[in-house]
Amino acid sequence: MQKIYILGYGKMAEAIALSLSSYTDFSLCIAGRNQQKALCLAKKCECSKNQIEVCTGEDFCGQIARQDFLGEAILLFALKPYALSSVRINGHFKAVYSIAAFVTLKELELAFSADSFVRAMPNIAARHKKSFTALYAHKQEELASKVFGSCGQVFWLSSESKFEAGMAISGCSPAYLAMVAESLSDAGVREGLSREESNAFVRGLFEGFSALLQETHPVSIKEEVSSPSGTTIEGVALLESRALRSAFIDAIHAVIQKSRS
Repeated sequence: MQKIYILGYGKMAEAIALSLSSYTDFSLCIAGRNQQKALCLAKKCECSKNQIEVCTGEDFCGQIARQDFLGEAILLFALKPYALSSVRINGHFKAVYSIAAFVTLKELELAFSADSFVRAMPNIAARHKKSFTALYAHKQEELASKVFGSCGQVFWLSSESKFEAGMAISGCSPAYLAMVAESLSDAGVREGLSREESNAFVRGLFEGFSALLQETHPVSIKEEVSSPSGTTIEGVALLESRALRSAFIDAIHAVIQKSRS
């Protein structure tokens, strides 16, 4: 059984922990200063398959360092980037994985001791094992694919310079798609549907569109729905006049610029 120490208890740490805890291959320990938050996450993850441990308090780093077989364990850094400088664990790990945005492999290598280091950016759908996770390391490794594959699909990037773009599209875009879904639901209500009815249509739309996108290019989907002088193309023309396409492109660019500032 692979031991994984998860540093942090935020939304992404929770999504990953919930997914990993459903497999018998992994043994988890939630670590951080706040005991209440760590215990709360551990309780959410507890199931018949696994017993979840915690390392908490001001000395949580020391507690981890004193664990047996640390060299066979994985450390998953799931704290905010600024916390990296305050986390010091005197021990050598099998691997260190980080889901902290903007923290480079070089910074991880300076902060921790391990055989290998991997940057990862899953998204919130990990809680349903539907994440699409960007991965980067100097050398691809099967173990990282297995760990993050438990949360959904993985995609190895060929260069660390591409990581921010992958992070923006996969990690940040669920928020933008949520805005699209919310807007379409509001539109349905405006035109006479109840909120419950409108939400049902939007959920069905996203489920069906996801299947289409697996085998069809977005342009082809748009062209297939848009008949000449039809209703759909009228809506497309209006969205184009409001620069919807540019807004999405600029949003992704803004995320990347923020990561580099």
